[in-house]
Amino acid sequence: MQPKVARWFNHAELTRGSATGGLATLGRPWSATWTAGRRSWLIGLFLIGLIPRLGLVAARAGDLQFWEYETLARNIAAGNGYVIYRFGHLALAFGDGNLYSFLAGDLYTIVGYSPVALAVVQAVLAALAVPVIFALGERALGAPIAALGAVLAALHPGLLAYTLKLHPLGLDVLLLALVVYWSTRQHWTRTSTAETGLTLGLNLMTRPTFFLAGLAALSVRWLARQASLRQVIAVLLIAVAIGTPWIARNWLFVGRPLLISTSLEDVWKGNNPMSSGSGLLGPGRDIFDAAPIELRERIWHSDELQLNDVFAHETVSFIRQQPKQFATLFVRKFAYFWWLPEPAGLLYPSSWLALYQVYAVLMYTFAAIGVIAILRSGSGEARCLLATLAVTGLTLALIHALAYVEGRHRWGIEPLLLLLTARGIFASTGGLRSLGAVNYSRVSFRRRQIER
Repeated sequence: MQPKVARWFNHAELTRGSATGGLATLGRPWSATWTAGRRSWLIGLFLIGLIPRLGLVAARAGDLQFWEYETLARNIAAGNGYVIYRFGHLALAFGDGNLYSFLAGDLYTIVGYSPVALAVVQAVLAALAVPVIFALGERALGAPIAALGAVLAALHPGLLAYTLKLHPLGLDVLLLALVVYWSTRQHWTRTSTAETGLTLGLNLMTRPTFFLAGLAALSVRWLARQASLRQVIAVLLIAVAIGTPWIARNWLFVGRPLLISTSLEDVWKGNNPMSSGSGLLGPGRDIFDAAPIELRERIWHSDELQLNDVFAHETVSFIRQQPKQFATLFVRKFAYFWWLPEPAGLLYPSSWLALYQVYAVLMYTFAAIGVIAILRSGSGEARCLLATLAVTGLTLALIHALAYVEGRHRWGIEPLLLLLTARGIFASTGGLRSLGAVNYSRVSFRRRQIER
């Protein structure tokens, strides 16, 4: 007897409602054109993502913004290794995004210190996500919808803004899109298993939260009986193998087998009596500025491992002593992930925030329409894609509800969700066309009755 999940995914599309009826007809000439010049179209989508980013870098090369990745990259290029000073102490297993930091450090080693060159490489990586997002949606939703979703992703305002920030967000989107793409492929071979494991491992090395989201995406495939447990385990082993040398390096130099030494710091940021759910509390004021003096003293007098233990102790104490506030913060941060945390807009002009809110409302509205359209009349592949995107997004939302939230955390998954927005736009325009056709038929019928 076929499992319920598998039956749900394999449920054939029996009929299409008026809102989606035009898609099959609309897709036929489009698909023929697409098949004839698919490579050209993929290059075109890549250029749609790349050109505005290169334009931003060229116009505002002097306005590039630097994060901790820049310090790490310069230390790598100088031969000092992956090290950074944190609270007055040298940290060797600091933060995530080490894949990006090593990429930047290697670039600086080859071409010399050039933030503009790094911004260009970063723009290329972000633009590469655009054709991947198209490929992700093409088979399940059709070429026209996938192309619209990819264009929307290319012009996503948050990702465009991060063009001028030397930050791994664009690389994160590319790697997450790849692991979701590989996990939703119809047929898995040994090669595709290796490709999935490789991209999952790279996610582990740049954004561990995306590694967990990738595992969630794989679970959908396994539950739908589209992959065996042996294949899923093989993917996981390949991914872990990629991260093992880094864990061994940290064990050797830090004294503990860990991936990063700041994970519990991130959990504490969102789970303490002063927390607002974000790392920021107000203009120029972060969560550390509000910490009690005694805690700040302990932070400054702790080495890398001791610091991790301090944050672990503080977090556990907060949960035990104030479980209601912890639960309230969890719910608020879950909502913040899908909308905006309280301090949103502190680092941007207020007009930008207002425009983004309008954009987000439209995006979510059409995405909801797209979800309904897929549930009502979508193919098995479309439903599988919907389930994968939903599980991936919910996994990230739950992780950040346990830690803390900034707007950029959602922007890692949001470009993929724009495929649902594109589906909703097509469903809406199809419904309007159908409504127009019905009204036209009524008017014609009345005219014929009058003429008689």
